[in-house]
Amino acid sequence: MASKKVNQVNLKGLFDMDVMEVTEQTKEAEFVYDFKEILSDFNGKTVSITIKEENELPIKE
Repeated sequence: MASKKVNQVNLKGLFDMDVMEVTEQTKEAEFVYDFKEILSDFNGKTVSITIKEENELPIKE
């Protein structure tokens, strides 16, 4: 099997589709990423897309 080069981007934060931005809040600062600009790097290429939402589970009382 031939070797592969993988171009991958991982973002974690609040996605705002209206402005196509992802806002990541850390202990140190807030970072805003231009999601449309990030996606443009993949324009015209074969991609695999995964979107995941995390929610806290309720605790038993």
